[in-house]
Amino acid sequence: MDDKGEGKKVALALLIGGLIGAGIALLYAPQSGRETRKDITKTAKKMKKRSLEMVDDTIDHIKDFADNVKDITSDIVEQGAELSESAKKEIVSAFEYSQKVLAKQRDRLIDALRIQK
Repeated sequence: MDDKGEGKKVALALLIGGLIGAGIALLYAPQSGRETRKDITKTAKKMKKRSLEMVDDTIDHIKDFADNVKDITSDIVEQGAELSESAKKEIVSAFEYSQKVLAKQRDRLIDALRIQK
């Protein structure tokens, strides 16, 4: 994700640099003031449109990221609940088994004590 972020920063820097260069070129171009103002207005409108598109794309990416995080979090919570139920069943099963083993040992001990008397 860092590589994508760095790539976007570089692309944005190149876009801004290109637009600034185009603006400077327009200011120094040998044309009438009216034509230059038209060109500046066109360029400003294009920059505004591109900026709005970038903002919309960024918002979409953030929404997608938030949705992914939400999905992953709910999956983790669900897995935790399943593990918790599984762990409870294993504990109960182990407890029941240990009770059976203790009962057998108690019975053996009682039998052994009866034989010794």
